[in-house]
Amino acid sequence: MKYFLIFVSFVLFLHASTDNTTCKRCHPKIFNEYQNSMHKKASIYNDPVHKAVWDKHPLKQKGNYKCAKCHTPADKQLIQNGGLPTPNPQQLRHPVACQTCHTIENIEKHAKSNKNIYSKKPKMFFSADPARRGEKVLFHETKSFFGLFRKTEGSPYHDIDYGNALFYNGNVCMGCHAHKENAKGFAVCDFKVKQDDKSKHNCISCHMQKVKGSYVTLKDTHVHAYHGSNIVTASPAMLEKYVKFSVIQEQEGFSVVVENEANHPLFPHPLRLGVLKVSLQHNGTLTPLKMHYFVRIIGKNGKPSSPWLADSVIKDTTIQAHEKRKILFKHPLEKGDHLIVTLGYHIVNPKMAKKLGITEEHYIRFIPFKKERFAF
Repeated sequence: MKYFLIFVSFVLFLHASTDNTTCKRCHPKIFNEYQNSMHKKASIYNDPVHKAVWDKHPLKQKGNYKCAKCHTPADKQLIQNGGLPTPNPQQLRHPVACQTCHTIENIEKHAKSNKNIYSKKPKMFFSADPARRGEKVLFHETKSFFGLFRKTEGSPYHDIDYGNALFYNGNVCMGCHAHKENAKGFAVCDFKVKQDDKSKHNCISCHMQKVKGSYVTLKDTHVHAYHGSNIVTASPAMLEKYVKFSVIQEQEGFSVVVENEANHPLFPHPLRLGVLKVSLQHNGTLTPLKMHYFVRIIGKNGKPSSPWLADSVIKDTTIQAHEKRKILFKHPLEKGDHLIVTLGYHIVNPKMAKKLGITEEHYIRFIPFKKERFAF
């Protein structure tokens, strides 16, 4: 009977191999975090921004959705057969499933876009644990004292491979988050990520920081990698540590220096709009100064255009990886003055949002993630 139940569990696991509800049994904290993540919201049914762009894409009229390999890789039928997305469980509940990321064995680099190479080994998931790097943990049970005491190792649902370097250097994300060219061979998105095994920070260490709580119910690990990364509800504490402010008094006024310690430019997506807001407090009066914008505008013939028509970068003021950007303000500072410096972003540039018909407030509003006060 015991072996029959194990067999049934294994069959159910295979049947639900792209269903996150299977993972919930042992990883409830991570499952709950996933519900608010960008991976959960990747499909046209969960992300109004992606849907707004897709609704205007000429391929929609041709019934040919080509975004599935990154936006809905769990929808195997759509990837294999093509066509248009339908509101099936994969699209609605787990477009980028747990198994999607944890079975990436390698990344093929291509000019148009990179490609995830998935492991063909059944039940083998990749993960990272520096203390166990290189190990493979297969589920097994040991007994002692004539079977009175039992100890299990690993998971009854899958085996674990701790040897994949991609899960330590962050490059597991580069299958989908590196770059994307349109049909004209122009890089619509290019995150210019600079990371390797020696990097101080990488995609995982920044966007999946350790938080309190065990990652599995089988044992108490005290902490786990955060799986709820979401640019809409991102915690400032997870982002601000990678940006440093300083103020330099100049003959003409003062300069604010923004240092980007991240391994990629700030706000490189063509829909984003980064904003630096500086206010001067003088004799009790707070005066907002000129705002500065960081944006990457793409287009054609020198004018902004849709991503599928763009063939060039019209303007790029994004702060590059490891860059120190100095911004001059021609306002003299006096003793007793204070400066309030705030850096934030709009998920969708309000001008673009209007063209796309996006009205949801949280996609248009200004989201601050770094704020600091300087006294003189």
